[in-house]
Amino acid sequence: MAKTKQKKYNISSEEKKVLKKVFWRSLTQSAEMNYVKMQGIGYGYASMPFLKEVYKNDKEEYYNALERSASYFNTYPGFVPFIMGVTLSMEKENSIKKIDNMDETVNGIKVGLMGPLAGLGDSFFMGTLRVIVTGISLSLATAGNLLGPILFFLLFHIPFFFVRYFGTFVGYSMGASYIKTATESGLLKAVTKGATILGLVMVGAMTFLNVPFELTFKTTISGQEFVLQDILDKIMKGLLPLALVWFSAHLLRKGKSGNFVLLFIVLLSALLAVLGIAV
Repeated sequence: MAKTKQKKYNISSEEKKVLKKVFWRSLTQSAEMNYVKMQGIGYGYASMPFLKEVYKNDKEEYYNALERSASYFNTYPGFVPFIMGVTLSMEKENSIKKIDNMDETVNGIKVGLMGPLAGLGDSFFMGTLRVIVTGISLSLATAGNLLGPILFFLLFHIPFFFVRYFGTFVGYSMGASYIKTATESGLLKAVTKGATILGLVMVGAMTFLNVPFELTFKTTISGQEFVLQDILDKIMKGLLPLALVWFSAHLLRKGKSGNFVLLFIVLLSALLAVLGIAV
C-alpha cells in the first residue's frame, strides 16, 4: 500500500481511505448473518476493499485471506470494526512478510477477542446504556413529546456509532504497531494458543448450556431402577450434547453443508422423540 502523509493513529491517508470503506461495509454485517457462519460472511465482505489493496499482486493469497475473513465469527456488532482493524493489520504484515500459520493465527485472534468483547458490548450497550437512555426518553414519550423517541435514537446510537467508527482505526493502529514485534518475540504464538484454548472452553460451555440432549430410557435390573442418563452423567456431564456437536463438526469437515447438518439434527431429534428414547 502506498506510503503517504501520516495521519492520526499513524495511519496513512491511503490506508484511512480504504479503512473507511471497510467501516461502511461493516454496517451490513447483520444483513449477511446466518446460522452457519453467523457474522462471518459480513466480516469477509467488509474486509474485501482492504484485502484487494494489500494483495493486489497476489490473487491466490487474496482469496486465502478472504476465506480467513469469512470464517465463523460472532460478537457484539459495536466491536466488530475494532477486531477487523486488528486482523487487517495482520494481513498487511503478512503481505510484506509471511506470518507462520496465518489461518490459525487470525482465527485465534478473532476467537480470543470476540468472546470478551461480546460480553462487554452486551453488558454496557444493551444492559446499561440502553436502560438509562430508555428511562430518560420514556418519560418524554409517555407525555406525548416527540422528542422522546428522537432522544432515545440519538443518545443510544451516537456512542454506538462512535465506538464502531473509531474502533476501526484504533484496532488497525494497535495491530500495525504490535503484530510484527509480537510475531518476532513469539508472543503472538502464545496469545494465539491461549485464544484457541479460550475459544474451545467457550464452545464447551455453550454446548453444555445450549444443546439439550438427554436420554429417557430407563428399566429395572435385579429390582433396581436403571436410568441410562444418570450413568452417562456420572461418566461426564453433558457427554451426549458434546458428542452431537463433535459429530456435526465432523460432517462439516467432510464437506457436508450446514443445511445438511441442520436437517440431520431435525430428523434425528424427531426419530428419537417418536421412539421415546430422548428429549
